[in-house]
Amino acid sequence: MKLKELIANEEKRALCLGNEAIARGAIEAGVQVFAAYPGTPSSEVSMALNAAAPELGFYAEWSANEKVAMEIAYAASISGKRAMTACKHVGLNVAADVFYSFMYMGCKAGFVTVVGDDPHCFSSQNEQDSRWLGVSANFVIVEPSDPHEAKEFTKRAFDISEKFGVPILLRSTTRISHARADVKFEKYDVDFTYNNGNFEKTRQFVCLPALARANHPKLVQKMREIAEWIPESGLTKIEGPKEHEYGIITSGISYAYVKDALRNLGVDLPILKLGMVSPLDEKSILEFAKTKKQIIFIEEVDPYLEDRISALFMKNGVQVKVHGKYNGITNYYHELNSYLVAHAIAKVIGIETENVDKIQQAVEETKEYVPIRPPLFCAGCQHRATFYELLKEVKKNNAIFASDIGCYSMDPWVTDTIVCMGASIGMGNGFSKVITDKPVFAIIGDSTFFHTGLPALANAVYNKANLNVLVLDNRMTAMTGFQPNPTEDIPIENVAKGMGVDYVVEFDPYDFENSKKVIREAIEHEGPTVLIMRKICANEWWRQTRRKGIKIETYEIDPELCTACGICLVQYQCPAISWSLDTNSKGKRYAVIDPSMCTGCSVCSQICPSGAISKRKE
Repeated sequence: MKLKELIANEEKRALCLGNEAIARGAIEAGVQVFAAYPGTPSSEVSMALNAAAPELGFYAEWSANEKVAMEIAYAASISGKRAMTACKHVGLNVAADVFYSFMYMGCKAGFVTVVGDDPHCFSSQNEQDSRWLGVSANFVIVEPSDPHEAKEFTKRAFDISEKFGVPILLRSTTRISHARADVKFEKYDVDFTYNNGNFEKTRQFVCLPALARANHPKLVQKMREIAEWIPESGLTKIEGPKEHEYGIITSGISYAYVKDALRNLGVDLPILKLGMVSPLDEKSILEFAKTKKQIIFIEEVDPYLEDRISALFMKNGVQVKVHGKYNGITNYYHELNSYLVAHAIAKVIGIETENVDKIQQAVEETKEYVPIRPPLFCAGCQHRATFYELLKEVKKNNAIFASDIGCYSMDPWVTDTIVCMGASIGMGNGFSKVITDKPVFAIIGDSTFFHTGLPALANAVYNKANLNVLVLDNRMTAMTGFQPNPTEDIPIENVAKGMGVDYVVEFDPYDFENSKKVIREAIEHEGPTVLIMRKICANEWWRQTRRKGIKIETYEIDPELCTACGICLVQYQCPAISWSLDTNSKGKRYAVIDPSMCTGCSVCSQICPSGAISKRKE
């Protein structure tokens, strides 16, 4: 969606991403301060609001990490300014320290945290269900089921936050965040001014033990008040026939799957859709269940609703048979879809799924026309060059490689561990103490270095770890959409030297001979080293170069010199190189370079043993 369309102050309908709808909801609500660290599937919320901020006059920033972002937004809220932050589910873990304390203290102006969960691990290392973290911290959680509702729930979240003086967690998932839908935009008459806040000095926001003990009972009582208010909020919806043996309880994107499934099955069942999942609308749930004999829970990943509502039934003596994850109608893992949900419902109510199966068969038949696209480095990516150099230079040393979260996590050659943001240096510290006969490398990106790499590097210096830290500096947070980060203004080499690292070297990963020399020297060095492999992201460089009208010098392969050894194509795996459909004059196949994909990085020409690759003559 274009920025002009996103911020237009008019009533209209617009096709937009769920994340863009959330951003629009924040704009219509009059957000005044926004801070976030990028993380798929939440990044587009931040990208939209960072683009809109200069036009509308509110403050938005890319923060160093999620904890810092949440603290910035919270400070704005308790200074009387509507504030929001956004992160992915594992980013919420980074912010958990402050996340748990904010609810004890409450807020003043509306404070909303958007969390994007990622069922099926499309771009994440786990399938964490953030509802548990929210309820553990006593957060109020609202959960939209489509992009339009995402926009509306964002607006409502600010109002609810101010009504009860508590922060709100808005939970989205990949299929809501990245779905496109027709969303109704409303006109807005709001004040985006952010720089005249008023913070009143009070002990309310001092989270010391004595004050926390006093605040906790107040929070529990406040959550009870919110639970009693939910039935009048309109966040709970009951659909379908009033009297029926069966009933379905669901929320979020699962509600959309239920609607599709029932339509494809040709049946009409009562549905209780929960818009707020913490605290629960106990009154509406019990009212819905009292006329049912069997309840079907449809939800993704964890049995969150099933657990909590089953306990509610037991406490109130509600005699219903419960179907969900515990009796195996849906799985504890991965995404749901309308086909899986239809089979789950059909299994419980005892009907055939012939029509549903025909639809699914048609879907399966289209898959043979969809090319398999495994994740891999882009053409010209400097990370590919980096890892190829590491493979060749230190394979003989059987080195240990602790990697991190970023584009470089797609390395197919040397990575031994990937855990979470910043864990590469932390794990490297540990490896260096127990594995003393092999070199230890920690591989981390520039954005991640500032996100959570600094404490672990300080630990390496303080405890004299024999660790080589490779910072893959591509000048941006590339994997989530080319967002900026501190590396442009705060040189990593200065930070490393300031922290006491003796051996700090910056070099070009495309220069193979120098790279090998630096890596050898680092291995021989006692104590921590920081090697900064610096090169702007190839995709961004390509875009910038073409915008300037500069011709990119690409490379080509001489068919007569190519021996089809496969080093450039099979080992180095550059996606710009493929096998030719023709043969050379000797009747042998050869590799070819697609000039529309080549970035002119020259690496293939450096690694070709037969000298068959050179700059394109035309």
